[in-house]
Amino acid sequence: MKRIVKGISGRLGSMLAIILMLVMLGPAQSFAQKPELIPVALLGDLTGPYASVVGPMAPGAEDAVKYVNEKLGGIDGVKLKLTVKDNTGQAALGLQQYAELIATKPKPLFFGVPHTPTAEALRDKVRQDGAIGFFPSSIADLYPQGNTYGFYELYAGMAATAVKWVKDNWKEDRNPRIAIITWDQAYGKAILTPEFFAYCKEIGVDIVAQDLFGVRDVDLTTNLVRIRAQKPDWLLTNCTGSGPVGIMRAVKELGMDVKLLNMVGGDWGTIRLDPSLFEGCISVLHNISYDSDDHPGVKLVKQYLKDNNRSIKEQTNFYILGWQYILMIHKAMSDAVAKVGWDKTTVQSIMNELNHFTDWQPLDGVVKITYTEKIRSTPWLVIYKVEGGKLVPAGGKGGDGNFVSAPDMTPKQFR
Repeated sequence: MKRIVKGISGRLGSMLAIILMLVMLGPAQSFAQKPELIPVALLGDLTGPYASVVGPMAPGAEDAVKYVNEKLGGIDGVKLKLTVKDNTGQAALGLQQYAELIATKPKPLFFGVPHTPTAEALRDKVRQDGAIGFFPSSIADLYPQGNTYGFYELYAGMAATAVKWVKDNWKEDRNPRIAIITWDQAYGKAILTPEFFAYCKEIGVDIVAQDLFGVRDVDLTTNLVRIRAQKPDWLLTNCTGSGPVGIMRAVKELGMDVKLLNMVGGDWGTIRLDPSLFEGCISVLHNISYDSDDHPGVKLVKQYLKDNNRSIKEQTNFYILGWQYILMIHKAMSDAVAKVGWDKTTVQSIMNELNHFTDWQPLDGVVKITYTEKIRSTPWLVIYKVEGGKLVPAGGKGGDGNFVSAPDMTPKQFR
């Protein structure tokens, strides 16, 4: 009988070792041994209101996984397996999709979630479930510090960078007047923070209006009539696709002489919807422009687009983000495994590597990434102006086409 019990116990122990090898566990637990694959998830709005800009993140991540697996040999020989889910811009659907993914075995160790409303609801969940999230950059996406990192600078930091450029290049003997018009949801309102408003006051920029509109609103004439009465010099928004188009169509219809300051939502995917509307507008991006033809990183990304038979529609900053997401995983996890071995690789050891990314520039410097244990968004941005449908350096102080460091809009309690 003792031999039988011992035999059963031995088989159960072997089975447990196999399960531990395949299943990604919590942050304090490690792989029992080298796994067969690394599950990676991408969950966001790929066909809804964000689609013209965010949709290409999926093919970007797919192309990057292919590159990592075939050219780099995976992570110490272990291949990445990518699962993509489209929540069509609905946070409730995104939460359902997350629940389904986290219940799979092996569950994803990494989640890329390019949809702020969904990401905000998942910040605590990825920590509890022993995963790492790469999210957009609202404060609620990233703080209090847990297991999440921003794809780029805080939205409030992007807005501060935009208004600083306006102020630094202002020629009149009065403060510039800026009116905010943005989506009435988590992403759109992510710039409306106490830190941002305090910064505007500190540098001498007057915010003369705040107007919100729905994600699916197309006629914004009434909104712009209200704003016009405040005589703004610039409009400021944090939205993408149909949002900026609706703003600038109303500006044109009312004959207003005013341009738009936008963040990552003002990239090529938005501009291509109606280039004439955006002439002279400003976009603050986390990456070097596709229109910087002499930049080696831009040449590299365009070669990947060509090699993978991608169309012009994929040429947005989120195609680059797809690559950035996968390459961040490859670097952080490869470095962790090299230092401590598979048996000691945990979520925390991977995060320790992420927390020491300093001016890392993958894709030959198309993006620049810095994280710390306290600051979970990378501050590096480039300020562009729309000219003939292209994004070219904005000009003036801070607008030379190189990376600038955003003013820190992290709430004081999290610094």
